Amino acid sequence: MRWSRTLVLGVAICLIGGIAWAQKAEKKPPKQVGPEIPVLAQWLDGVDLTAEQKEKVEALKLEVGRKLAEVNKKIQELFTQEQRKLRAEIATKGKAEGKTPQEIRKLQDEAVELTPEQKEKFAELMGMRREIHEQLAKRLLDILTPEQKQIVEPRVAKTLKAAAKEQKPPKKRETPPEKKEPKRAQQQQS
Repeated sequence: MRWSRTLVLGVAICLIGGIAWAQKAEKKPPKQVGPEIPVLAQWLDGVDLTAEQKEKVEALKLEVGRKLAEVNKKIQELFTQEQRKLRAEIATKGKAEGKTPQEIRKLQDEAVELTPEQKEKFAELMGMRREIHEQLAKRLLDILTPEQKQIVEPRVAKTLKAAAKEQKPPKKRETPPEKKEPKRAQQQQS
């Protein structure tokens, strides 16, 4: 009789443990298939996707994620070890402060001094990354409903506009024509 009570108690504990484990497993968010693309997460923040849309977005992440990973790897290789370390510290601090990827990148760009060659290559790679983001945005918008597009399109436009500004080199300041003329007059008088 004693062994039967022990057996019943053991079975009850296993059942309770199994139920608790199953409930815990149900609460886990679905496993992410594609790589994390921060800009995509920003665009879709708070947007409820259907199961079919989620599958399409995950497929899109896989495809675009590979392209972005290649460009990001080239960008990382562009920097020296010290520059990479400083950029990583800024990124960690920025994420902890809740800054957006664009804000973090701006802080990194301000803190890290690049050689002219690095600047040229960096601008080229950022242009490539911007093109990938544009393709991503176009394909994402094709997946969304008109209601979802109303939420996402302004976010996409804002991000792409900011990226376009980052990519343009600063304009050279020219001296106004009225300031140039007196110098010519001075040269003629000499």
